[in-house]
This record gives sequence, C-alpha cells and structure tokens, in this order.
Amino acid sequence: MKNIPNILTLLRIALIPFFVWQIAVGNNLVAGLILLVSSLTDLFDGYLARKFSWVSDLGKVLDPIADKLTQSAVSVMLIVVLRKYWYFFAIIIIKDFFILLLGSKMIKQGLKFKGAKFIGKATTFVYYGGMIFIILFPNVNEWIKISILSLSVLLSIATAAAYLPEYFRYIKDPNNSCWDDSEPKTDND
Repeated sequence: MKNIPNILTLLRIALIPFFVWQIAVGNNLVAGLILLVSSLTDLFDGYLARKFSWVSDLGKVLDPIADKLTQSAVSVMLIVVLRKYWYFFAIIIIKDFFILLLGSKMIKQGLKFKGAKFIGKATTFVYYGGMIFIILFPNVNEWIKISILSLSVLLSIATAAAYLPEYFRYIKDPNNSCWDDSEPKTDND
C-alpha cells in the first residue's frame, strides 16, 4: 500500500506519450481525458502520501519530475496546436525548468521549502483546468483562451517569484529558517 503514491506518479509519467499521441492526431477528447486522469493522479498521490504517511525518498524525487514532464509535454504540444500563443507556453516551460532546478538542489541538500505551497497548488490547478478546457473546447472564443493562458502565465511567474526571495536568503545564510530539514518531506509540497 505504501507504494500507491509512487505508482500513481509513474502512471502520470506513463500517460505522457499517450497524451502527446492523441494531441498529435487531433483527438482532443481523448487527450483532454488523459490530462484529466493525469491531473487526478497528481492530486491523489500527494494526498495519499501525506494522509497515510506513505512518503518515500523516491516519491520526493519522482513527483516533481512527473509534474514538470507532464506540464512541459502539454505546453510543447499546445505550442504545436496553438502556434500563435507559443510565448505563453514558453514562459510556463521556462518556469517549470527553473522550479525543477531549484527543487533538485533542495532535494540534493535534504531540505524542504516552507513557503509558496498555496500559490504552487493554485498554479497547478489553474494550469491543468485551463489546459483541459482549451483542449476539450478548441473553438472557444479567443478572449477566453487568452484569459486562461494569461492567468496560467501570471500564476506561473508568481510561483517562481514566491520561491526566489527565500532561496536567495538561503544562499546568503544556509541556516535561514525558510528552509526546514526537520519535518518529513512529502510528495506534493
């Protein structure tokens, strides 16, 4: 039972090529449903890990990688489909890469970041919800698409910005209280 969160995370990674394939062949309904399942596995793996203390070292590494791989695959494929909005997705991909690098450094040092949890979760929720909507309703009004993409980008930038001050404080003082290695680390913090 303890491996269920990791299995869900691996399922999320395994769904990526199927999502890419369905978008590539223009099957938006199936692609949207795959992305919905993927987003639900993201929700449940962290919930189960925290609720039942099924946190694992593998999950601490694998979950953020699965998040960034999934979101990057979605963004790249939507660049292909929605070419005129490529810059929105490029910003999201750059933010994901930045967060992945920062998270990797944290994990390598055995640290857990205390801040920006809510904004990170809100960003993920808006991103998945917005992209699922755009995929399922490709002919929706352009202003709705632009609004969804703008909100996703603004939240992505806010998420990255929320991590930066604390990270720079840590660089200046590694004993800074913004970092905490005394609490158990969870899959989706």
